[in-house]
Parts: sequence; structure tokens; C-alpha cells
Amino acid sequence: MSTLLESTAPSDQGAGHRVLGRVRAHLPEIAARSAEAEAARAVPADLIAALREAGVFRMSLPRAWGGEQLDLVESARVVREISRADGSAGWTVQAASMAWFFVRSLPHETLANEVFGDGADLMLRGAIAPKGRAVGVAGGYRLSGRWPLASGPFTPDWMLAGFVVEGAPPLPDGRPDMRVALVRPEQATFLDTWDAVGLRATQSTDFTMDDVFVPDRFTGPLVGGNNIPAPFYGLPYTATGSSHDAVIIGCLEGALDDLAELAATKRPAFDPRVVIGEDPVFQEKFAELHLRTAALNALLEQTGRVVMDRALAGEEPTAREWFGYTGGHQHIHHEGIRLLNELMTLSGSSGLYSSHPLQRRWRDVRCVSQHVAGNNGSLRRLGALLSGREDVR
Repeated sequence: MSTLLESTAPSDQGAGHRVLGRVRAHLPEIAARSAEAEAARAVPADLIAALREAGVFRMSLPRAWGGEQLDLVESARVVREISRADGSAGWTVQAASMAWFFVRSLPHETLANEVFGDGADLMLRGAIAPKGRAVGVAGGYRLSGRWPLASGPFTPDWMLAGFVVEGAPPLPDGRPDMRVALVRPEQATFLDTWDAVGLRATQSTDFTMDDVFVPDRFTGPLVGGNNIPAPFYGLPYTATGSSHDAVIIGCLEGALDDLAELAATKRPAFDPRVVIGEDPVFQEKFAELHLRTAALNALLEQTGRVVMDRALAGEEPTAREWFGYTGGHQHIHHEGIRLLNELMTLSGSSGLYSSHPLQRRWRDVRCVSQHVAGNNGSLRRLGALLSGREDVR
């Protein structure tokens, strides 16, 4: 279905265009199998394989290492279109493709030679939250812990795990010494914990590790420098929020599609002579929901482009630019919930049935919006800046 949300990006033949072209061939099947994926609590393995072949898991990695090197906005467009077909598939792609941002502080030699030495077509799972505890030993760390929310209905090539170094002196800003590690999946034990209200096919399970040795060269500071040669990775910490936004906007687009189908067939319970799409009140509200969704997408693309252009120029975003971007994440997460609630109301009882995709999109957006990216304090910081404060951090 054509909507107000079609991309206004130039129709060139760049990497973003090529990845989107390959992805679009699989979107009808992804949408058709959403209920199957939810029932199995995993996006089907053959669809994951097709998306991998399309390049989505390497799309943001450097060309020098075999990636597509899409920028922040281009990769969000890919996630958005997949999420329009199915929220769990979109979340899976954004989580696995964007998580490389959080290992950018590992030594360049480790990344270039040992991680990406054979190319960038790799799959990553894990959890950045520093839930692990480690002690320093000769040559590295002994790491143990339990980490939640390791999204990915697949066997990864690498696992990502945040941890705190026990006994280490605090950092200059007073925070504990928090680091991130890359480990092999056979060193982790996955737990069947993901039975959630939304994003049910993402396998966002817990995992544990018990006294695993991690060489120092496979660790780096949680918030540190960048050793991945692509401009996206030079952005300040929390740069992946736009891919979260893209999941929400894609789900909203899918819900608008669902409601358009209902508008053409559903008849009011007490006036079976017409369909709801003929009702002027419905028409005006439906148009408003389209425009509000389009406005969220415009916000995502505008604020993302501003900070990405800074990165391409080798510059830091200004505080106002950065908090406009991260505050936009918070706004899109919260407004997405409001929009889905209104879409559900317009659907009447039809959207409530498990057989209807609208209720799944409603639950998926509610689940995405619980993430820290939607509750990050940036709106307060942006408001402080706009109110004349200059010392906002």
C-alpha cells in the first residue's frame, strides 16, 4: 500500500538502495509468516538466512571490512521497512546490526584481524548493560554473570557482554570501571526466559557465563574511543536510538495498512449499510494519524541526518543537535504508544482478535517503548538547553 511515508531519499544506486532492494523481495513472506513466528517465539530460520544474504546484518559495518557502510539514516530506513512487515523481524535486524557500535572501543587489531578478518557477514547477540562481574588476571579477565535481553533468534558468531571490573579504581568521573567483551557463543549458556507481551519472536533471552576467561584484547571500555573505520561509529554514545525509532514507525505504518484494509470492509454494528471508511469522522481521524506518523518519520530523518552529517565531517554534534536527536527518540517512543492506542480504538473490536495483525503491532510498540532509549532523560536536557542553561550534560 502507498502511504504518506514513502522515502524522499535520492533514488541513486548506492549501498542503501541496494540493500533495500534485496530486502523488499522478502517483505511479503515476512509479513505473511508473522503469526507463525510469534507462535514459535522466533523469526523462522530461513527468513533470518534470507535477510542475512540481503546484507542487513553487515549493513552498518565498514566497506573496508566487507560491510555496506550505511549511515544512521540509511540503516534506519531498512529497519523501518522490515518492521512494517513484522516488528519482531525489524527488532532482530536492528539489534544484531547496530550492536557492533558498542564494541568500537576494542583494539583495532582485534577487530580488523580476529573479528572481521574473514569479512563482515557476522551475527551478533548480547547485552551491553554491565551485568557481569570480572576480576583481572594475567592477560585478561575471569568473567561471570547473568545478562538479560540478548535479542536474536539465531546462533550468533559472537556474543557481546558488558561488565564491571571488581576491585578496579573508579574512573575519573567517579563511575566504576565498566567494560565490554566479545566472547564466543559456546562460552555462554542461553536461558529460555523470553515470554513477553510484545516482540515475542525476537528470542530476547537471558544468558549466563561462569568464570570465563576473556583475553584483554577482546575487551574495551564501555564508553571509549572508536576503532571501527566508518563515520557512524564516531558518534557519541547511544547512537543506535534511530534504529529503535524505525521499529516503532515501521509498526505504525503496518498498523495504518491494517486499518486501511478494515476501512474498506468493516461495517458499523448498528449501521450495516456503509463501511467505516465512508464515515467522515473516521476519515478525518485516519488522515490525522497518517500525518502524525509521517511527522515522526520526518523527525527521525531530520535529527539523524544532522548528527550523521557532523560525523561525516569529522565533527562532534552540538549539545542542542545531540539532545534534539536523543530527545527525539524519547518523543517517538512515547508518541508511538499514543498513536497505536488511537489506531486500536478506530479498529473497534476487530483489532483485538489474535488473528488480526493490528494487536501484534500494538503489543510490539508497547514493548519497544519500555527500552531505555525511550526513557533516557534527553527531553529534560533538551528543555534545559532551550531554557538557556549552558552546562547540560
